[in-house]
Amino acid sequence: MKRLSPVDLAFLVLENPSRQVHMAAFQVFQVPANQRRTFVPRLLEAYRNSEVSDTFRQKLKWLGNGVASWELVEPDLKYHVRHIAVPPPGRMEDFYEMVSFLNSSLLDRSKPLWECYVIEGLPDGQFAVLVKVHHALIDGGGALKVLQQSLSTSARDKGIRAIWSPLESTPKRSRSRSDKSRLDGLLQRVGTLPGNLLEVGRGLADLGAQNLRLKPRKASLPFGARETLFNHTQTSSERRYANCELPLSTIKTISAATGTTVNDVVMTVIDGALHRYLEEQGAPAEAPLVTMMAMSFRSEEHGAAGNQVSIELVPLGEPGASQKERLQQVHDSTTGIKEYSGAIPTSVRQLYSLVNFGTGTLPEFSTAFQSIPNANLLISNMIGPREQLYLGGARMVAFHGLPIVPPGCGLNVTFATINQDICLGVGAAPEAVADPYHLTRLVMEELDRLASNSAPNSARSKAKKKRSAKSGTASGGKGAKTRKTTTARRKRR
Repeated sequence: MKRLSPVDLAFLVLENPSRQVHMAAFQVFQVPANQRRTFVPRLLEAYRNSEVSDTFRQKLKWLGNGVASWELVEPDLKYHVRHIAVPPPGRMEDFYEMVSFLNSSLLDRSKPLWECYVIEGLPDGQFAVLVKVHHALIDGGGALKVLQQSLSTSARDKGIRAIWSPLESTPKRSRSRSDKSRLDGLLQRVGTLPGNLLEVGRGLADLGAQNLRLKPRKASLPFGARETLFNHTQTSSERRYANCELPLSTIKTISAATGTTVNDVVMTVIDGALHRYLEEQGAPAEAPLVTMMAMSFRSEEHGAAGNQVSIELVPLGEPGASQKERLQQVHDSTTGIKEYSGAIPTSVRQLYSLVNFGTGTLPEFSTAFQSIPNANLLISNMIGPREQLYLGGARMVAFHGLPIVPPGCGLNVTFATINQDICLGVGAAPEAVADPYHLTRLVMEELDRLASNSAPNSARSKAKKKRSAKSGTASGGKGAKTRKTTTARRKRR
């Protein structure tokens, strides 16, 4: 058995029927023309007879006193792999409604914490694969890693691999050592404990000095955000989702022209759209929005399992800032926090993440904390595959996530680099954002405006031409630019 890390355990403790803490994403594939009747049955057979990696064999076991561990079991793949279909005539609206409904229920804790749905009946001979996996089992970066290894860059590759199958290359492990060397290693680890405790103490003291303004502030501290409409938390399991794609080439052009990063540009257009949304609702922000931002420190030796991520509090741009000013403010903020976070020990970073994430639940227990939230939303950025991908010869035509609504606020904006696009997903409690679809439209408008203000004329016209060619429809195909908002309604369990 393997003990859960404090971060992994926190994701389980914070979950309840109105706050799911599993990740979900779906990919849409185009069935090869000569396999319309045979492809999905072949896919199901391969999935239900596949090898399962240790990560996806882990089942939760409570040891008492709030301590839990993972035990390895053999999962029933007929339970974990489901086959359903969108009812005729196979409208995308019905597909999104189905996806939202499937994502509203909690994962069964008596089994390994993941489910897969193969969904037929989409327009133009397409099908989708929806995967739900608990955040305690794997983080977003690890999930993208196993997703990428399950797909191929060649349409000629007819092999079908599941995301829960073992990784093709696993981290190298040292060979077994003698009893003496094991004892030496144990003594060495014991010898580092006081140092780790000192690191934690120094880290907390440093944060305290910043809070008292005895040192320059490098990190955003808890309870520093101003309450906004986005802090209206969920009262049920209902969620609303919307998705859009942003052309990566346009964002890179802006990044190069302004001396900022791709992440800075995307966060700037999100921030601008959020302020416009609040203004339209008659509830403008009085101060910069503060986002919880997931920052990965996963390396090759970590593999794909568990959570190798820290949660930082990042102040964004001023409410009345111009786009150029907002971009510079976001760039300065993210650069400073990355430098500070990278310089502190992992033990301190993980403790700080637990404080940031855990204190977000306090407004649910005491109204005194509702006016001083930790953050206004969560923004997460992941890097995905850059090539056209295939599943057993079926071309992937869309990839989208269904973001988790975090504690303390009702909005999550997650974006991932997939192929030549930034795939951006909005997940919200209806109390916080009633119309995520409109929010994605504002994000795209902000990108167009920023491109016009920052990019050379040739790149500007090229970006508009590309966006015009890709916008409008919600067919799920390559031309789909904006995904329709969907709502999940399910009674509390």
